[in-house]
Amino acid sequence: MPDLRILHWETLSKNQFDAIDRERAVVMLTCSPLEVHGPHLPLGADVFEGAGLAERALRFLPERHCDRSFLALPFIYVAADPVPQPGSIGFRPSTLISVIEDLGRSLANQGFRNVLVSNFHGSPRHFLAIETGCDRVAKTTGIRMLCLFSAMLTRLGVEGSELGHVLGHIDGVRATDFDADTHAGLVETSQLLALHPEWVDPSYKSLPKRSTAIWAAENGITHAKARGSGPAAIPAMVAQFKNTLKFFAEETYSGSPAEASAELGESFLDVLAEGSAKAITELLDGRLPEAQWHSPIWKLRQLFVNPLAIRALDRLLDTPETVG
Repeated sequence: MPDLRILHWETLSKNQFDAIDRERAVVMLTCSPLEVHGPHLPLGADVFEGAGLAERALRFLPERHCDRSFLALPFIYVAADPVPQPGSIGFRPSTLISVIEDLGRSLANQGFRNVLVSNFHGSPRHFLAIETGCDRVAKTTGIRMLCLFSAMLTRLGVEGSELGHVLGHIDGVRATDFDADTHAGLVETSQLLALHPEWVDPSYKSLPKRSTAIWAAENGITHAKARGSGPAAIPAMVAQFKNTLKFFAEETYSGSPAEASAELGESFLDVLAEGSAKAITELLDGRLPEAQWHSPIWKLRQLFVNPLAIRALDRLLDTPETVG
């Protein structure tokens, strides 16, 4: 693996900054929320995972890119749709788009040509807002500004919020371990154990599996998964989303954190980072197809980032206000 040194923007002096070849440098930023992740993970779990994903991806870059400067900005916690629990801080997608646009244009004006925005928060309104900001900057300035999380989803063929079909081949896990593993469960707890075990509460070992389906059954609520994606499936999809929102207003994790381990976390990170590195390599080589700059649901972005659509969907789903 290449021996790369990441420079931290906030620690550099003027002379050190001026010595950087901005044309070849790669600016890295993590944009993830501060939000509740069960009773056992730190509020910055998505931040640490986003930064961990980007840094791990550098290990898989080919030698021809190892002489570049990798310059990390401090993380930004402007994020949409955190879990509606005290401790979570939420922002409108439009705010996030503006932040990414302003940041990208500032970097472009200083001569930087390559920017990676990492993240590990799976809300479409969040990562599509990042994508939108990056896309606008790329089109108006000509720089390469990539939402790394979205490119990873496309590269690995991830379309939903569960990662079983991507990570299920790893030794020590079963396919059923990934059922409903969408927030602070097996995957995220394992990754935090690998990245920052000092911030994981040992209570994770005794936490039972939780999911919207389990919660609905306990409360006598009908919870059927929507089948298909046509108009006939819309009522079931709306009911499913409503149940999920109600679940996360009461519960703080979904999945099986007790099955987690640092060893699994290392393996999970390697798989996700290797897929990310392939996209980064092609981006830096100038041969990443534009369709692969985006997530699988990029074509639906107006449903998730358009202010009118957001207000309409929030009314339809009775979306709770984020407690901040």
